[in-house]
Amino acid sequence: MDAEVVEGVEVVEARRPGRPRSAEADEAILEAAVELFAEVGLESLTVEGVAARAGVGKATIYRRYPCKVDLVVAAARCFTQGPVLPPDTGSTRGDLRELVDGLIEILTTTPLGRVLPILVAARSRVAELDRAYADIVAEKRARSMIVVRRAIERGDLRPDVDPELVIDSYVSPIFYRFLITNAALDEDFAVSLVDATLRAFGS
Repeated sequence: MDAEVVEGVEVVEARRPGRPRSAEADEAILEAAVELFAEVGLESLTVEGVAARAGVGKATIYRRYPCKVDLVVAAARCFTQGPVLPPDTGSTRGDLRELVDGLIEILTTTPLGRVLPILVAARSRVAELDRAYADIVAEKRARSMIVVRRAIERGDLRPDVDPELVIDSYVSPIFYRFLITNAALDEDFAVSLVDATLRAFGS
């Protein structure tokens, strides 16, 4: 509410509707949703719990997300966002390294890494999560596809390679280490992964 003094009398004006949404509230809600999703899973996740952890009212969340599945989907999309355009470092090795480093960064430095195992399991039971997960993967692979096709055009990769298989060759080991073996996703691994991809498919 806004107030002003007119001839010694304080006049209080109601705040006009249509205020911009709070970026701080948006961030707090999505972070709280990810944290609780990681702790209790989708079935036990509640809007009330997210609101309490985010320090906002339930109505603030419901204005943004009609149900908890919408909330989880929005959180997953938020923490997988990255550059829209594919990397273009001037070399295939550099481009592949950017893709590898970007994926490792998402998994190891964002809240998505904490919820990914649960998200993968939940997508088989919840159609909305399955579609959202598939869309996110498709968007990431589309960026990679541009890099791989460019490498073929440069002559850095063989013209007969299957671009989908090239992408799998460096994405799959990352997820295997992250989800299964918990082995290091460090600098040495990133370098060796790009080297292995170029040896396997290079011209």
